[in-house]
Amino acid sequence: MGGDFGPRVIVPALVASLRKHSGVSALLFGDQQKLAAEISHCKDSSVLARIHVRHCEAVVSGDDKPSTVLRHKRDSTMGLAVKAVAEGDAKACISAGNTGALMALGLVFLKTLPGISRPAICTTFPTSQGRSYMLDLGANLECSPQQLHQFALLGSLTAQALDGIVEPTIRLVNVGEEAGKGGQSMAETAALLSGDPLLNYQGYVEGDGIFEGTTDVVVCDGFTGNVALKTSEGLATMINGMFKARLKGSWTARIGAIFMRSLLLGLKSRLDPALYNGAYLLGLNGVVVKSHGGASEKAFGHALDVAIEAAKHNLPEVLSPILQGKIDNGIK
Repeated sequence: MGGDFGPRVIVPALVASLRKHSGVSALLFGDQQKLAAEISHCKDSSVLARIHVRHCEAVVSGDDKPSTVLRHKRDSTMGLAVKAVAEGDAKACISAGNTGALMALGLVFLKTLPGISRPAICTTFPTSQGRSYMLDLGANLECSPQQLHQFALLGSLTAQALDGIVEPTIRLVNVGEEAGKGGQSMAETAALLSGDPLLNYQGYVEGDGIFEGTTDVVVCDGFTGNVALKTSEGLATMINGMFKARLKGSWTARIGAIFMRSLLLGLKSRLDPALYNGAYLLGLNGVVVKSHGGASEKAFGHALDVAIEAAKHNLPEVLSPILQGKIDNGIK
């Protein structure tokens, strides 16, 4: 029921996703009448058989504080969805609702993986070479060196599990690439990363280097990551808008676009923000994926793909023994 558009976007996206993933079924938490109205548009019996509605009237609003949600709305649609993962009824939870509330409910019902003090929001960025994982993107505005070290480990292990990269390269966002740049906290973080034998740490990266494809995992605090994420999305939207305006204003541009159609479509598919929607709440002991609140049907569908991929790889189960091993060996 969350996000800017609620069931009228989420249900059609889910139906399309279930058509694509024949082995997946879904639990929908929310107002049964409102959900049924959207589900009724689907006439595919094989899809309908895999959608199970669990009625719930309590909903977390975008203005609800996490503390309020934990006191009064644990039985909300969001709370019950997270709880379904904790109790084994579902392999993954996805929501377009209140990020802070989703994080708080995840911490209460799922807890964190061994050695992880706080989960991080992690998603992939398009680069000139493919894609990179970046975390944190807003869950923790201020981070200690130890937390950034944990994020680097989570990101590295995720890149290994999902992309099959043997030794993912890791870089730390800083105001310069030189070793002496940044404050004491940055230096301490770099020392932790370079001293961890499980990490292929390659030094600092500046903001303009994030999209060069020179690193598989980009690590930063939540404030920096959120600014980078929103800036890149805004830039992509602006470029798309400017391009469309130029096409409308010039017949020669439209003719040229016809000849470059395949090239332009390929570029659009690489840069479309909708195709990068869906961020892991990485570090929780269960798969939880956050979609943008304003996600379109296409964008929410991609977030569903992200959740399904993580569930198929049993991501928390893959990460947990490795993290536990680090604790057992006294490496924190």
